[in-house]
Amino acid sequence: MPPRTVQRAVTYNKEKMNISFDFAALQGTKQQYDNNGAHAEVMKMMNRGDKFTVKFGTTKTQHPYAWVESKTVAGFKYELDAERTNNLIHYMMTGEVSDYAGDPMQSDTVESGEDYQLEMMKLFIENGLTLQYTPLFREYNDKISAMKSMFKGTVFFRIPRTAENLDYLREHQQSI
Repeated sequence: MPPRTVQRAVTYNKEKMNISFDFAALQGTKQQYDNNGAHAEVMKMMNRGDKFTVKFGTTKTQHPYAWVESKTVAGFKYELDAERTNNLIHYMMTGEVSDYAGDPMQSDTVESGEDYQLEMMKLFIENGLTLQYTPLFREYNDKISAMKSMFKGTVFFRIPRTAENLDYLREHQQSI
């Protein structure tokens, strides 16, 4: 396919300006997410003692992330690996800031079709943490909402309402 160039003539103050947009230069350019900036912001927020609101998810490129926000900072994506996940949860539970020795630009990948949010919710349940659920009769038909309040923040979960997920929660004595 040949490069696409769009040219338009624009009149401004009786002068004619030729503007040319070259879309071919933009094709194939893919920016990598700046997780260094996200990591630095999370560390600043921890050092200030902010209370977090966290939601877990998976990017289009199959990288797990936490959507982190606080009262003073708008939400942003923070790509995770096992150590960053542990540090984030540890901070939210105890208020203690842990150092991270790895490269923030390197993150884990999850298998295609795997729901990282559901896996995190299962980890919370299997480690004996009690989640608070929105009653099913108040929730939309296709979702199950839960939250876990901690010392320095809250984690929110919103998973598909399937028979398999409901059975899992009931098997683990979760009060849904």
